[in-house]
Amino acid sequence: MKRFTIFFFSLLMLPAYLLAGVTTYTFTSATWGSKVDATACDGITDGWTCDQEGSEYATGRQDAQGRLYSQGVGVKTGTTGAGCTSVLEFEQVRRVTVNFCQNSSKGRGTIHVQVGNNEPLHLTVNKPAQSGQGIYNRDSILTFDTPQTGKIKFWVDCTENGIYINSITIRSANGGSSVFTTDTYQLVTDINQLQDSDQVIFGVHKPGVNYIMGYYDEWESVNNIHAIKAHYSSDRMQVDPDERAIYTLRIAEIGGRTAYVFQDELRYEQAYLVASGGKTKNRLALWTDVVAPDTYGNYGLWDIQIEQGGEAVITNLGNSLAKIIQYNAANNPTLFACYQERSQTPVCLYRCVPAMGDIEAIVAPIVNFGTTIETAGAKTIQINANRLTQDISVTHTNHEVFTLSADLLDRDGDNLTVSYDLSAQAEPLAGIYADTIVFTSGNVSAEAIVLLHLLRPLTVEQAVRSDDHAEVYLNPVQVTKKYDSYIYVRDNTGSMLLFDRGDAETGKRYGDGLKAGDQLSGVTGRFINYFGVPEISPSEQFKVGQNTEVMPEQAGETIDSTDVCRYLVLDSVYVTSWTSLTYRGKEYVVANKFNLPSFDTDCYTRAYVIVSYDHDLVTLYIVSQEAYPNLQDATDNATSLPEARVFMRDGMLFIRTASGAYTLHGTPLP
Repeated sequence: MKRFTIFFFSLLMLPAYLLAGVTTYTFTSATWGSKVDATACDGITDGWTCDQEGSEYATGRQDAQGRLYSQGVGVKTGTTGAGCTSVLEFEQVRRVTVNFCQNSSKGRGTIHVQVGNNEPLHLTVNKPAQSGQGIYNRDSILTFDTPQTGKIKFWVDCTENGIYINSITIRSANGGSSVFTTDTYQLVTDINQLQDSDQVIFGVHKPGVNYIMGYYDEWESVNNIHAIKAHYSSDRMQVDPDERAIYTLRIAEIGGRTAYVFQDELRYEQAYLVASGGKTKNRLALWTDVVAPDTYGNYGLWDIQIEQGGEAVITNLGNSLAKIIQYNAANNPTLFACYQERSQTPVCLYRCVPAMGDIEAIVAPIVNFGTTIETAGAKTIQINANRLTQDISVTHTNHEVFTLSADLLDRDGDNLTVSYDLSAQAEPLAGIYADTIVFTSGNVSAEAIVLLHLLRPLTVEQAVRSDDHAEVYLNPVQVTKKYDSYIYVRDNTGSMLLFDRGDAETGKRYGDGLKAGDQLSGVTGRFINYFGVPEISPSEQFKVGQNTEVMPEQAGETIDSTDVCRYLVLDSVYVTSWTSLTYRGKEYVVANKFNLPSFDTDCYTRAYVIVSYDHDLVTLYIVSQEAYPNLQDATDNATSLPEARVFMRDGMLFIRTASGAYTLHGTPLP
């Protein structure tokens, strides 16, 4: 993957007003109480004084798409003119951004903003063009052609329903600190970003899972490393630092290849992350050496691959069977450990990016739409800038797929919305679509990569031909049987297994409450052929639709690996024990996965089974058995079955009568 780059140039002597900063105040009460980030303003030395209070304060909430709606200080027709004045005087104010919404699609009025004694600017609020969109918070920018100085005053005149003011952002010479005045931990999206002696944090590569890897502590876990709570930015591009989670990266060379070492020098100095599971265990620990020639080999040396969107595949170079660092949400408490397969929640790395100080810079995060089947979408990112003197021009290369919301951004940084639309194509091709956005301000430039991994829904037959660890999205499927974490599903092309590890944040299984016959849609996850069993571990919640009757498929002459995961009915089965049965003259291994209290043995029955295929061995999981009619009764019934007798053909039992041949259930043979 091509990584975005940042070019830095030294800052020359410039007038102070060119070095604008940004301060955002979020309102917290109807009397215009406020906070900056998490710090509450006192209204005396900072914040706002109330000129006229609003009608109410609404906390609002987020919808399923993460959009904020109906949050802020409400100004209704009865409180028209409500507003406040800043405690501080701002110098060289260039732009004021107001985040607001309406309490219905009819909220109307005007928002006024004034700096000092200058002429105020006016923002007209009309009925939204799209019905129902007025309740969503959004930004409007008021720009002053000439920078102005003074206290900031704003007020709202409401002519219909209500207008809610959530926050106000001020760009000024004495604005708040740039994000680059402190060290930050940024997502590693390219292996080339890693440098020797980097400080790194292990994160979880899954939205909503707000944990990072802690430090080695035998009181927490002797054999693995515990997870600790963390705060990620909304786009997962940044994580807050935590001294309990910081490791030092060392770059080494072994056998002509690059290897990486993770040192916990903050707590233990000469201690290194190792895979110490040997041939049987999933272990991750901290020991005092990186090589154990007689046992674990190079167990403190690692290979790192960074995949699309920052997923890090960190693989141990030692002798332990379990090599890949992953997050285990199913364990209680949750932890980080090594696993043989990519079977758990993937991880990612965050590296410390030092404060930029007086350097001119532009930073744009990767725009990752992730893996989706949606043929159209949009994502808004924050473009950060530091000490620029010119606005930022924006260009990109893949105009056939992606569009940008602007071609010029403010020199102090701005939001940029990137959209894609493939819906005009009758059959959009699955695959990775990419673009490169270039940002330029004078001699300073930067690039951001745009990625979209488009999936097409697959039939089961198509899905089971996928490569191991490929992300797949299934067409609707029906549940045939379920027990514990095992959900067997099928469509009209084949059968497979959903291995339900559950949600990595809550630990709750996605399939809780499922039953045979449920229709599932939206099943997505990573595919793996697990020793002959094709399976997907769902990565997000799927939808459960109508329940319909599950009819078993009739078994063929023989049962082999092509029948894996199928729900079959076997006629004339002779169960010899808890561990084996005979069908059509061939013996098969049996397992009581469905916890039946007993099997009917030493007699012919009809059996319903799920077929498994583990380590080259077909195994039948008996779901239920069905006894045949009493044969003595059948042969004595001369009226309905005259001259009846039982016979076997090709390992199957049948009844022959004067009127023809029948199965044991009375179905005429063709």
